[in-house]
Parts: sequence; structure tokens; C-alpha cells
Amino acid sequence: MRYAPLLVISCAVLGLTACNTSSDTSSGSPESPPPTAIEVPSATTAAPEASTDPVPTPTVTPGPIQLAVRHVTVQGVEADIVTINGWTAYRFEADGNKPSKVNCGFDCLITWPPALTDGSKVEVSGIDPSLVGTVGRPDRTDYTQVTLGGWPLYKFQDDKVPTDLKGEGVGGNWSVIKADGKPVIKKAAQ
Repeated sequence: MRYAPLLVISCAVLGLTACNTSSDTSSGSPESPPPTAIEVPSATTAAPEASTDPVPTPTVTPGPIQLAVRHVTVQGVEADIVTINGWTAYRFEADGNKPSKVNCGFDCLITWPPALTDGSKVEVSGIDPSLVGTVGRPDRTDYTQVTLGGWPLYKFQDDKVPTDLKGEGVGGNWSVIKADGKPVIKKAAQ
């Protein structure tokens, strides 16, 4: 039986305890097909190469930021929400606001582009200017992110028009933000 040595080796390598190398077919069941060969790595098999992909960076370029208010209904709740250059603004519940802290980095930045300022004054309309600030990003020290009530602000990649609110509640961690920095819909404590 030419498959038995390979099956024994495969069972030993995989640590399987239920392997049966017997070819006894007296139980009346049809003979099983021969086992499929399992490639066992040799000592000369090369290890996978380390990823050379660049670390993702924000998908927006720092620029002038204008925060304004727009009256909308978010999942049945009427509210005055904040916009970033006309687009719906969001906050990440895993970030911090006392003090401001950014936890959305790397791949998160692809889906949630941050509101990055070029250093110019943030223009506000309908928002208390004392609630607006900035925080440095830990992944890129040359970028400064705009905050509201201490919360770093983001847009959502899947919002295709400025009036979209598709990021509300994504993953239970993302909130459309009101002019006072609070979420329109309070999230359950994590």
C-alpha cells in the first residue's frame, strides 16, 4: 500500500489521533479513496517575506478647514450636526477628549479620513469657537487634526455626497457629532 507511509507521516505532522491506516473493508462500507497528499514544509522552505507595503497615511491633504452646522434627522433624531467643509463630521468613540487623543491610525485612516489642518485658522459657523482645537497625530507628527469638544474629527469614505450620514453607528464606535461635541446618538459603553 503505497499511501500508508504518507498517511502516517501526515498524521504525525498534524497530530491527528483519529487517523486509521487500516485497509480493512469488512464492515461493508465502500473503500475510501486514497488520502490526499499534504505538503510538509522542509527545512529549506523559505519563510514568507516581510511586508514591504508602506504604512497607510491619511487620504486627505492638510488644508483650510471650515466647521459649520446643518440641521438633519439622524436615525429618527433631529439635530444640528457639524460639517467639515460641507461634509458630515464624525467622532470615533475609542479616541479621547480629555485630553484629546487619536486612536484611529493606519488602515483606519483609509475609511475615516481625518480633518487635517494646514495650520491656518479653523473657520467656524454656528459653533462655539472655544470648543474647537487641534491635536497632533501619533502616526504623523507633521499632521494636526481638528477637534471639537476635544474629540478628533473625521469624514467617512462611504459618504458619497455631503448630506450622507452613512458612518453613523458603524462598528458601534462612530458617531455623527453635534455642535457641542457630543454624539447625536449615544453609544453603549464599551
